[in-house]
Formats: sequence, C-alpha cells, structure tokens
Amino acid sequence: MTAVLAFQLLIAGVSVGGIYALIALAIVIPFKSSGVLNFGQGELVTFGAYAALVITQLALPYWLTVALVLAIGALGGVLLERTMIRPIVKTPEFTLVIATFAIGLLIKTAIRLHWGDTPYSVEGPFGYEPVMLAGLPMNPTSLWILACTATVSFGLAAFFRYSKLGKAMRAVSIHAEAARLMGIRAETVYRSAWAVSTAIGAFAGLLVAPVVGVNPEVGHVILKALVAAVIGGFTSLGGAVIGGLVVGVVEVFSGALFGSTLKNLVPFLILMGLLMWRPYGLFGAAAVKRV
Repeated sequence: MTAVLAFQLLIAGVSVGGIYALIALAIVIPFKSSGVLNFGQGELVTFGAYAALVITQLALPYWLTVALVLAIGALGGVLLERTMIRPIVKTPEFTLVIATFAIGLLIKTAIRLHWGDTPYSVEGPFGYEPVMLAGLPMNPTSLWILACTATVSFGLAAFFRYSKLGKAMRAVSIHAEAARLMGIRAETVYRSAWAVSTAIGAFAGLLVAPVVGVNPEVGHVILKALVAAVIGGFTSLGGAVIGGLVVGVVEVFSGALFGSTLKNLVPFLILMGLLMWRPYGLFGAAAVKRV
C-alpha cells in the first residue's frame, strides 16, 4: 500500500467515522441525561435523510436545508420525549430498550408506507467532482462530513462547558436529585437532551444521504455507532467522537486490506478485545457504589 493510497483511505475512514461519531453522540447525550438508551436512533437518522430528501426537492439553498433538518429533528425529539419517553421513563431499563426499539420500528414502517423501498439520491453541497488536497484528489463530500463532525463536536463541547443549559445537563447527568434541589428542572433538561440528540441524528442522516442514498435501511449505521459509543466509554462525549473515528478508519482499512466480507467484522472483534481489557471503554470510568 502506497503512502498516497493510505492517506486517501485515512480521509475516507475519518469521514465514515464522522457519521458514526455523530450518531454515537446522539445516543450518548440522552443516555447521560435521562438514562435512556435509544435503540430507535438509527430510524431518526433515516428520518433526517428523508426530511433532507423532501426539502431538497423544494430547491432551497443548502444552508436552509441544514437549518430545517436540524429544526425538524429537534422538534421531533421534543415530541418524542414528551409523548412516548417521559410516561415510561421510570419503568425498568429493559422496558425502555424495547420501547425505543418499537419507536424505531414505527418510524421505519411509516416511512415504508409512504415511500416504499425505492432508493432515492440526494446530492451533496459540493457535488462529486474531486478537489485537490495536498496535491491529492479528495471526495468533497468526505471533507464536508469531516468539517461538520468537527464543528458539531467542538460546538457541543463549548455548549456543555459554557452555556447555562449545558451546565444544567451536566449536573443532571451527575446526580438528578441533587440538581433538582439546586433548582434545576430535570424535565426541561431531559426534553432539551432529546431535542439535541434527535437534531444531531437528523443531521447525520442529511450528511450520509449523498454517500449511501436514501432508503428505509439507512438506520443500520446505528450498529457501528453503538460500537463507537461503547469503545469510547458510552458516558463520554469525547469518547464517542474518538470511538466513531476509530471504527470508521478501521472499517475502511479493513475493507482495503481484507475485502468487504471482513470489513464489517473487524470493528466488532476490536470491540470484544477492548471489553475484555477495559470493560468500561477507553474514556469511561468504572461505576463506584458506596455501601
């Protein structure tokens, strides 16, 4: 493998990993705030891809398409949390997992009833003509995904560090009852966490649509995103990003070295090895219970 090819594969892997990182973030945020593991997040990504499909048919500017997808995703998260999650949030964890899985199936079924299984295409903001980077031709969509992932990651870091709502979400994630005693409305935090989560998931759907097309099975990327979240530590936002990038790079290089059959297997093998060495992930911490 030449250095040029390795660099191109690295960019492609980081781009793919950027999608996994965004979805992993969308999974980790509500889990940290409310303890709900959303197995329907993949279908929210699909929902974002179809929302992008509908909006692009209106021939609106791309920046407006991005804003509308984010707004629709956030509104969907608020409605989802208020109508379906909050009434059952205190039920056993297994019940919540099955409930979110069922919500995902409902979304996928609704999409299939309206659009069927026909695949659609959505063009990226910069087309498909390669651009030169360090003298090498690069896919502009890959570079755009990389830039968006970096923007969202640093934006979330600033949000949680400096904004009042972000600090409230951190406080609730550490100890919900103590946060309530300090005057923080936990319900508002939960609602906001789901809004941010679904907005990021919908945005990931917008980004992935030009790469894989728009179809009801787009949400299968949640499997790799879950691997990324577990590798990162599942309660660490930075870990989710790093885990996503690791999974993407490993997947792309595995495909180049071992073929498409093994490229989907290698990330899971790495996950199993990591869990045997560090069960709480690279950036997670072992739970400590006082007795």
